[in-house]
Amino acid sequence: MSSSEVLAFQYLWDGSQPGWVLTRLYGNDVGLSLKFEQPDGPSPRELMAVRRSVSEYKSLPLSQVIERLRGCPIFFLGRFESRYARRVADACRNEGLSVLEKILDTPQFLPTNEITKSVLVIEDDELAKCVYDSALQHGIPVRHVEN
Repeated sequence: MSSSEVLAFQYLWDGSQPGWVLTRLYGNDVGLSLKFEQPDGPSPRELMAVRRSVSEYKSLPLSQVIERLRGCPIFFLGRFESRYARRVADACRNEGLSVLEKILDTPQFLPTNEITKSVLVIEDDELAKCVYDSALQHGIPVRHVEN
């Protein structure tokens, strides 16, 4: 990432455009995985339980479910908003499946102008990270928001 690309955003912290802050958003996402009883993948009972409780697998033929889960002692279901994750986890546990939950609290930044009530979206993730790091090093105010 070139410094000139980052410097194009220096108005965020140099005072030439007042009102800019970094809004730090904390999510309450949860990563859910299924832990099967056997190291080589799900048992027949677990296969049927997955088909009953995981919406993605309800309409798939059993052969495709077996193909996707064969050899997986732990299968990552996905990242979910916390309330929805609880529903998914409960549905799986009600079918006798072992569910692993991991809090994925990764903060994200969003440049926000408190005067103009506007936000800046930097679509290039690498550039965005460099801009946010530079802004923090230059003392841009940070506002914390929990989702």
